[in-house]
Amino acid sequence: MTASTSDGPALQPAQPQPPEVPGQRTTLGQLLRKALGLVALLAVVWAFARVGVREFSRDPQGESGGAAPITLTVMHWSGDAGQREDDIVEGALAQFERQNPGLRVQRINPGDAASFYTKLQTMMAAGTPPDAFYIGSERLAAFATMGLLEPLQPFVDADLAALTPPADAVRLDDYFQATVDAYRYDGSITGRGELYGIPKDFTTVGFYYNIDLFRRAGVPLPADDWSWDDYVAAARAIGALEGCTGSEFVTWPPMLRAYLGTEGLDIVGESFDDLRLDEPEVFAAFDRLRSWRHDERGTLTSGKSKIAEGSTVFLTGTVGMAGPFGRWVVPSYRNIPSSAEGGFDWDFAPLPRGTRLPDMPQSNTVLSAAWAMSSRAEHPQETWKLIRALVSPETQAQLSRLGLAVPTLREVARSDAFIDPTAPPRNDQAFLDAALVASVQAWPATSKFEPLFKSRLDAGLKTGNIPLRQAITEFENDWALESSSPLASGDFEPVDWVLWRNLAALGVVALLASVAFVVVRGRGASFTRAEERAGLALVSPWLVGFAIFMAFPIGLSLVLSFSRWNGASSLASAQWVGLGNYAQLIGHDDRFLTSLRVTAFYVLLAVPLGQAFALAAALLMNVPSRAIGFFRAAWYLPSVLAGVGVSVLWRWVFDGDAGLLNTVLAPVLALVGLTPPDWFGRDAGTFGPPAFALQSLWMVGGSMMIYLAGLKGIPQDLYEAAAIDGAKGWRRFRSVTLPMLSPVIFFNGIMAIIGSFQVFTQAFVMTGGGPGDLTRFYVLYVYNQAFEFYEMGYASALAWMLLVVVLVLTVAVMWGSKRFVHYEGMS
Repeated sequence: MTASTSDGPALQPAQPQPPEVPGQRTTLGQLLRKALGLVALLAVVWAFARVGVREFSRDPQGESGGAAPITLTVMHWSGDAGQREDDIVEGALAQFERQNPGLRVQRINPGDAASFYTKLQTMMAAGTPPDAFYIGSERLAAFATMGLLEPLQPFVDADLAALTPPADAVRLDDYFQATVDAYRYDGSITGRGELYGIPKDFTTVGFYYNIDLFRRAGVPLPADDWSWDDYVAAARAIGALEGCTGSEFVTWPPMLRAYLGTEGLDIVGESFDDLRLDEPEVFAAFDRLRSWRHDERGTLTSGKSKIAEGSTVFLTGTVGMAGPFGRWVVPSYRNIPSSAEGGFDWDFAPLPRGTRLPDMPQSNTVLSAAWAMSSRAEHPQETWKLIRALVSPETQAQLSRLGLAVPTLREVARSDAFIDPTAPPRNDQAFLDAALVASVQAWPATSKFEPLFKSRLDAGLKTGNIPLRQAITEFENDWALESSSPLASGDFEPVDWVLWRNLAALGVVALLASVAFVVVRGRGASFTRAEERAGLALVSPWLVGFAIFMAFPIGLSLVLSFSRWNGASSLASAQWVGLGNYAQLIGHDDRFLTSLRVTAFYVLLAVPLGQAFALAAALLMNVPSRAIGFFRAAWYLPSVLAGVGVSVLWRWVFDGDAGLLNTVLAPVLALVGLTPPDWFGRDAGTFGPPAFALQSLWMVGGSMMIYLAGLKGIPQDLYEAAAIDGAKGWRRFRSVTLPMLSPVIFFNGIMAIIGSFQVFTQAFVMTGGGPGDLTRFYVLYVYNQAFEFYEMGYASALAWMLLVVVLVLTVAVMWGSKRFVHYEGMS
């Protein structure tokens, strides 16, 4: 029967609906996800296919049916001339390609010289070095010792011995002799032996001077034969003017040696085992320089500032002289308005004569850059042809007009391409005259000598935070430790990479077998095993990426920590030294202990201070407010800003001369008879790490957000119960908030400890580790070893030692936290 109503048709029973088959209905979201997945898959397939087709479809005979073009790679940097120098090199290469249709040139310009050498080292280690590249004379010995440079004298001789020498053949007699000698190396000392580079340009050094300040002070302008007595007299007179300083005198190692050279002295004898810093004449010359800066007021710049230092201080118009500098500062100095335009007039004078003996002759030094050829260049003859084009008179003349350097070809240097009386400096001839009396500075094969010398002598001469005698003694001890290192002498066996490759392969096979065993023998329903297999399939791209880009480099660094490898040649050149690296850092490396001490000092300050500040900010951001979203974003934003830009800003804040912080502190501290600290100068040992700890407060946004999330997760009924018990303010915070937030505090504390041991960018940008090693953080020292000293094996040992230190601290904190960390729901 059917039911009915009095005023309507009978109600029909509901018809049973067929069961819905899973997956039968497809929502719009599912369609979109599938479409996006398909697009991603097609993009990946297309990218691989495009590269594959491009590589496999190359015509070995070329498009015209002839031989395929030869591709050469060149790498260079851009100096202060920037884009203009880049354009000139690019134009020279384009002309070379037009003149040589069978050759193509790939150009790489990483930027400044520091980035250039890092990129060059990486390319050489990868086995793909550029065919031709810039090299500075100070790096020649290190690169030649590592076997990275091809000797060029045979190419020069072959060209000149040909029946018809090339029109652009390199004739070394046409060059300033000192510039050629700078690229000779006999295996022990530069200046003699095999030729490894063709100099492209050079500079001698001297002082740039402010003509207007000289006239205000009533002192004569420097002559080309002036002496150090003339120099300091002028500096004192200008320093006596209100708001002015006599001179900036940089303490870079080549300039200090050039300064000693004017007195007929040097820091070494016949070899670098014969240090002469303690000789009375050498010490007296250095002490004279120190006294000008620290015993006299206004004669030299203070050495405190990290902002206005080096060549930039001259731009202020309040410094009478700046140097010793070469030609490289001219492009920026030419932007100074003339005196008639509201700026000042300036010119150049060579290094003063020495005064140690009567009638000391003029002396100078040569600093230069050259084109070199890789010892692994696949096409050496073609590369040599390219180098000839890049040092041609036409290219040198174009570069010379930038004002950046002096042409190495004498004929070009004496032409109007270099000597230009219409543009400052007017005394261009002084650079050329100095080249005739200039000498080549020899440097040892190890690149550690110069940084060690600079870090110690800076502390005695520039910042003055330690006595000069102590600075010299510390350098001599550093060099003695380096010379007696277990890695400094003796030959070691090559690393057996076949053995390590086989061990790695066995490890991978064992790991894969273990995973397969677990998957195949795992108990559970079939759908559970299917889900496991699906999960492994989904995470497999990440696992493969982790194995290739993380696990493999980590394992390789462990092997390298037991080897000696320069990081610039192939891995085949690595030598097995066993525990030699670890013995070196424990018993022969004071800088390792110094960097560890500096970092530990920073960690002790930055971790508790940063966590307290982040927690306080989170509590503040947890207060209800209509604009709370804006304030949270404002607090978090600094933590995602670029580290380099932030570091430049804070370098100005902590500047010892005119920094913002000291400007604020000076009148306050004057009330109690104190002065602000020289944060990164003579007081850096005490106030350097605290300054970095204060800077780290700028970056607490990430920790603040985690604390804020923890605060949001605390049940409100606990606060209500505490209120009923009469708890308020501090009591409620101590009894409720801290215990419930303890897991978050523990997590943030562990992450802060790990992060604090990895400080790099701030120290690299703001201080470079100086003065001395007072702000040389651990990771910065690892970088120094790997990319400045070319000790990649030693840097790997330092990295693993850091892992041990952090691991020990983490385990200690975890063990000690058991009594203080409360997990809700756990007894």
